Amino acid sequence: MLFLDIKGAFPNTILERLVHNLRKRRIPSKYTKFISNMLHGRVTTLKFNGYTSAPIHIDNSISQGDPLSMALYQYYNADLLNIPSNKDKDVMAFVDDSFMLAIADTFEEAHEILADMMGREGGVAEWTTTHNSPLEYSKLMLIDFAHCQSQKSRPLLQLPQRVVEPVVSTKYLGVFFDQNLNWKAQQAHAIKKGTKWAVQLRRIAKQTWGITPKYARQLYISIAIPRMLYTVDLWCAPTQGDQPGAKDIGSAKVTRQLTTLQQAVATAIMGGLQTSPTDALDACAFLLPAPLNINKRYHMVLTRMATLPKDHPLHSTVNHKNTPDVKHHQTALHHLLDRYQDSIVPIRVKKILVASQDPIIAAKNPFKISIPIDRESLIKEAENVAEEVQVFTDSSAMEGKVGVAAVLLRAGKPGCKLHFHLSSEDKHTVHKAELLGILLGLHLINMERRNSTTFALGSDNQAAIKAFQSNLRSPGHHLAREALRLAHQIHYSKRKTKYELTIRWMARHEGIEGNKTVDRKAKIAAEGFTSDPTLLLQYLRKPLLTNPSAVKRAHNDRLKVKWTSIWRKSKRGHIMVKSNKTTLSNRFLKAISLTNITRSTTSLISQLRLTHIPLNSYLKQFKRADSK
Repeated sequence: MLFLDIKGAFPNTILERLVHNLRKRRIPSKYTKFISNMLHGRVTTLKFNGYTSAPIHIDNSISQGDPLSMALYQYYNADLLNIPSNKDKDVMAFVDDSFMLAIADTFEEAHEILADMMGREGGVAEWTTTHNSPLEYSKLMLIDFAHCQSQKSRPLLQLPQRVVEPVVSTKYLGVFFDQNLNWKAQQAHAIKKGTKWAVQLRRIAKQTWGITPKYARQLYISIAIPRMLYTVDLWCAPTQGDQPGAKDIGSAKVTRQLTTLQQAVATAIMGGLQTSPTDALDACAFLLPAPLNINKRYHMVLTRMATLPKDHPLHSTVNHKNTPDVKHHQTALHHLLDRYQDSIVPIRVKKILVASQDPIIAAKNPFKISIPIDRESLIKEAENVAEEVQVFTDSSAMEGKVGVAAVLLRAGKPGCKLHFHLSSEDKHTVHKAELLGILLGLHLINMERRNSTTFALGSDNQAAIKAFQSNLRSPGHHLAREALRLAHQIHYSKRKTKYELTIRWMARHEGIEGNKTVDRKAKIAAEGFTSDPTLLLQYLRKPLLTNPSAVKRAHNDRLKVKWTSIWRKSKRGHIMVKSNKTTLSNRFLKAISLTNITRSTTSLISQLRLTHIPLNSYLKQFKRADSK
């Protein structure tokens, strides 16, 4: 594998070549003209030390930093992907980061293939000339991948410009690839980054001064952990136990190193002694133990993969029913699918759409949206409703089950109602249930055959109402898209009348009779009752897809329960629970993070809580004092 480095990728882009590549990939002419006009006729000036230069015309380049720049360069270097001519050759590129791959029985043959791809007609060298994108040959990196027990010699790669020597490992898109693909270089890099962050946190959170424990923990969770565990699903194989030992299967060593790093960070957060036990520090700082945190990251990655659309290269592999059953030469993806095949069924998870709706009609909702600014305005608006027909919707969660209901009320006429049971909270969120309630309400309006012209649909969830003003690309928004489709259908069918629909926010517990009625109906639905399927929309007569947010939340809840069980069964946890039954919560952390408590006092309280404090009975263990 030969990693390429392109000099000045964005500044050296030729506008004419970019437009040619866009047309070659059949991008519509209105987009190519827009891009051409956007990048043509640009000027810049230099200003320094009170001097301002005359306008300088910009002939080339893509505006680096522009949101379009990344996508435009993908088309600019797309010709690189056409260089391979058979399955033993490949070129992959992410913006200006590219590499060439050759597969052969010997490294000599593989090097010949790479040299041919570089120098032949239509190869990389010609591409760099026609696209004004010279390579930085001194930064070319060559890796010869082989099994760790392979004894094959790794010769030099002869190129016309220079000789490239194989390296043991190199960095690509933030990940270190090594010649045996055992990820040891990346693991060492992750531990190095974690150590760096642990040192930085200890510098700003000392025992006698520094930031409060709450903010130190927030800094570690939001900044340090994501950087330290970047692509952890690739380089850290899952372990069998929650406290991996030396003989455990998986990346037990690196997991123990990450646990040690978190112990150092938790010590700095709490202001404890270096000898403080890891499990007690994690409990007091409310930090998920490192093995469980890695487990959480694995699950997040797989959940994200399960939402990939059909045109994504990984979609078919992730959603294939036999992928987890591969026995030999398992990849990181096989490990993920095998580990979570009981909790995630990718084919049943809602996908993210590339484009959710026509942008021309996106801002033309077939209804009005009313969200009062305060409680007084809300009550006044509810008391002076002018619409002939009112529809109320609500959702309810009881004993881990979710239900939703909609009620249509008309003065002097009997009301109509619909119930729908969504199964467990592990698969559905309240936000999804509220959107489903709006969809049921619209269905009631569609079934209303009386000469009604004005309708009001009330929901007590602002987020669900505001979803109709978003791009509707989130996985849970498929119900909002269906509701919009139905709303447009109703608007068209009633176009000859003075039809008008308002979706209004109505807060709970404000004495509105319709809210009380629908609240009771939603609780009935949560218990398991669903209206006759013939009364429901065709869209709701088949099982709803699982919401990825609910999947992640349910998994996080299971990790919390598992952590609680492990902690309370431990010796320290058993003792600490006797004095404080709220252990494994952030209450203690909040209590010692008050602004009127000094950092030194916080450290003493933490040390007392951890039972590791420099008193004589403790210091005697290290022969620093006599016990009294």
